[in-house]
Amino acid sequence: MRHVNSLLQRELSAFFLGPMAYFVLLAFQVVAFLNFWELVDTLAQPQREFSSLRDPMSTYIAGSPSFWIAMLASLPALTMRLVAEERRSGTIETLLTLPIREYEVIIAKWLAGLVMYWTLLLPFAIYLPFLYRQAGFFFDLGPVLSLAIGLTTLGMMMVAIGLFFSTITKNQLVAAIWTFAVLFLLVAIAPLFYVYAARQRASWAEGVRFVAILYQIQGFAQGRLDLRVVFAHLSTTGFMLYLASLWLASRENRV
Repeated sequence: MRHVNSLLQRELSAFFLGPMAYFVLLAFQVVAFLNFWELVDTLAQPQREFSSLRDPMSTYIAGSPSFWIAMLASLPALTMRLVAEERRSGTIETLLTLPIREYEVIIAKWLAGLVMYWTLLLPFAIYLPFLYRQAGFFFDLGPVLSLAIGLTTLGMMMVAIGLFFSTITKNQLVAAIWTFAVLFLLVAIAPLFYVYAARQRASWAEGVRFVAILYQIQGFAQGRLDLRVVFAHLSTTGFMLYLASLWLASRENRV
């Protein structure tokens, strides 16, 4: 693991050589500002009852369609180049001739993607102290911490999924499409399956609800730190990283 730090610095530098990272960061800044503006406007109407806003995280992030749309568009864009670009250009061969293990390369690239993911979420966190101190809306900090943990483990899983698809193909677009398809299934399609299953009173309804990312994050935003979900995120992350390392280590797949 002694090469991970230098590889991580290399990957973070590579993110900002092109315009993609800047466009994604700007888009998330706009989404965060609009979400915060909408939240403040809603809280400024005292004549209405907002039981769902006892913790603003329920609508500020977890219940925000714009947040999830931006996430579904950004994660594939950020992770598609991690390995696919190096395989296409042939630089991965040069990298692997050095005394570096394949799992070190995978971990460094995953950490770089995770740092970028945290950077995307940073604007959402920056606005909260203003809401808490200057605006005098003293929301419970417990759900905020719970949501932070949930979003972190979720990001670890999603970046690992994107990295895996970037590892198995030389085409960045193909990697992005597959990553988007899997994340779209977990974020958007799974809740629809749950609604259908719940109406049919199917025995597998709760299983679908458990894997639906939208419901997972809504639970975290309400202060319910479900350790089963955390474990599912972490175990999926480890499995995806393991598969990516195996694929990268396979000599016939380096060609």
